[in-house]
Amino acid sequence: MSEAPWDRFEGERFRDELTKFKMKNHPFATHPFFAAIETGEAPKPLVQAWVQQFYPWLACVPIAMAERFARVGWDPKNDRFRRMVLDQLVEEAGDPKGKEPGHPELWLRFCEGLGVPRAQVQSAALLPSTMVAIDDFLYTNRESPFYISAAGSSEPPNVELCARLLPAFRSHYGVKEEHLEYYRLHVTADVEHSQWVGEIVAAFANTPTVRRQMWDQMLRGFSLHALLVDGVLAEAGPSATVRPAA
Repeated sequence: MSEAPWDRFEGERFRDELTKFKMKNHPFATHPFFAAIETGEAPKPLVQAWVQQFYPWLACVPIAMAERFARVGWDPKNDRFRRMVLDQLVEEAGDPKGKEPGHPELWLRFCEGLGVPRAQVQSAALLPSTMVAIDDFLYTNRESPFYISAAGSSEPPNVELCARLLPAFRSHYGVKEEHLEYYRLHVTADVEHSQWVGEIVAAFANTPTVRRQMWDQMLRGFSLHALLVDGVLAEAGPSATVRPAA
């Protein structure tokens, strides 16, 4: 039996193995729901239900980034990592002077383009699965070292997912271009964020214990993103033509 990747590799090589596994196995790449959106087979009401549950998750991302930023600490050797996390925090939350909208606002505009008014999105009841996913996401970023929570980040597979879904929402769901900025942005913005996450992982993947924690955090992230979708499918019941991930 071959050694586990956290025992076999370190530094940049471990980072590469982690990223390769993430790209192949993240729910963004494997869940049948996203494949069904890509082909237009997911019923629009089901997609509308999903976007309403994904909004509160997105609204919590800036809070999670703030928690991660707070864990970087004051040590000068972490200055460049602190700037990376802060840059992502500001982009997620939006420019405080109003020059650029935050990602939750871009998602609300996307929801409107999909036919769901923002007031409905913002007042939608959270499913228990959504609550659990959000709670664990915030807990992880608050309690774990910043390099561990960064290892679980979904930016790398999100680039590919957004590239797949952008044309699908245009052609299959009739979302107009002015409502698609969220997807257009993430095709490019998360490339840089992915690079930063990779730099953080490579810099701190220096012991088997840390590397195992990073790997486990990645798997934990898989579970949360699957839960966000599977909860919506379970709520839809037999009317959902897409089944939860196996």
